[in-house]
Amino acid sequence: MLYHNSFEIAQNMERYRNHAVLGPATRILGRLYHLVNENSDGWAYWKAPVRAARQLMEMVDAARAGDRAISGGEQMSNPSELELKKALIPIKAFCTRHNLPFPSTE
Repeated sequence: MLYHNSFEIAQNMERYRNHAVLGPATRILGRLYHLVNENSDGWAYWKAPVRAARQLMEMVDAARAGDRAISGGEQMSNPSELELKKALIPIKAFCTRHNLPFPSTE
């Protein structure tokens, strides 16, 4: 199972804070992490929210891999807003099922 710990989440939030798509993506992931910790035994122990955030974490991981493989100063992986919206669907479903607020960026 793909898993980002608190350090990775914070690091990605800082790295992509000004990115048009990854900035909101990492902020939502960070807020989801805190929401889960406040309402359960914690992110590390409740698999459902981690599974719901899998696509979001994969998007961030792909961007990080692209950052490491920069060719001629050009980022290789640049996710679209559509990809972000698709990655948020399971998170919204998880929040609805568990009566939790969606961790928006606003």
